Amino acid sequence: MMRFLYWCVLVGLLVGCSQLSTPYNTTTDATGASQSPAIIASPGLPGRLLLVKSGNLLMWHDGELQQLTSTGDAWQPSFSRDGTRIVFVRRGQSYSDIMLTAATGGEAIQLTDNGSRHALQSFERIYDSMWAFYPSFSPDGSRIVYASQFGPPEGSPASEYRLVMYIQDARAGAERVTAYSDGSGNVGHSIFDTESKGIYFSFNPAGQNGAQRIMYYNIASGGLSLPSGLPDQSYDPALSPDGKTLFYAKRDGDSTDVYSIPTAGGTPVKLTDRKTARAPAVSSDGSWLVYLAVPAQAAGFELWAQKLANGTADGDPVQITRDQLFDADSGISWGN
Repeated sequence: MMRFLYWCVLVGLLVGCSQLSTPYNTTTDATGASQSPAIIASPGLPGRLLLVKSGNLLMWHDGELQQLTSTGDAWQPSFSRDGTRIVFVRRGQSYSDIMLTAATGGEAIQLTDNGSRHALQSFERIYDSMWAFYPSFSPDGSRIVYASQFGPPEGSPASEYRLVMYIQDARAGAERVTAYSDGSGNVGHSIFDTESKGIYFSFNPAGQNGAQRIMYYNIASGGLSLPSGLPDQSYDPALSPDGKTLFYAKRDGDSTDVYSIPTAGGTPVKLTDRKTARAPAVSSDGSWLVYLAVPAQAAGFELWAQKLANGTADGDPVQITRDQLFDADSGISWGN
């Protein structure tokens, strides 16, 4: 497998971690006069949403935000389909691990072991650590899929293996199984289809000439495909509850918006016109779409909602939060 420079990844992650520093605040202000973090609308969304701010997990429920963690090292959460458990990424120095916890709270269980016992900020630690990202449950909650490396860095200067797709049981000590690897680039956000037959995932080719795209991996055959009509520069995959519609973010120059397309193939439908929209998630009844986007003259990503009717936008979008500055790469997970 090909490798890529460790320091590029490390610097990118440190920059991403440093961008969210606003204290958590649940102030509700319908007038919009204050510049403090606020909830400015509550459109009656069903279920619960998981989001991330400043490295902490937040849960949206019944028009309120509840902070679930306070350690500043938690990212990329995902609900199990029944809403009882959460997997997320815990970042440390030079590594990250996949964690599992109950949605009601309690101690998190470590599912991967990527850290090092060597001293912090030591070169020995760099050569003894790995990263794991984007965990997601199978429909029955028995397994998870995520991206990680085959092994720790090698060479001088230190370089890492590409990010590949792994599947493992959702329990401590489970063996990981390689699902898909490609030395020409890195696997990103991955999700099981509704029948656990395959996985939709984003793939980012190395270098500046490749176009990021969403692919479909068939678990039984190992084959790759993509819905007919799905464009390049697509990422952040999400599925409708019935598995018949794929939602995604598409980059067009400096703009990004949310689209949908039938998983069987067809014509993409544009659902947002915000120029910065990404991280789509759909309610269990298929009636609502939520996403993250940067409002005009704002500093970061906020939560938005869009009513859906027959798979298309129904009415105007609703901006739900102001000045919360959510982490867009962690996205949104929608649970019951």
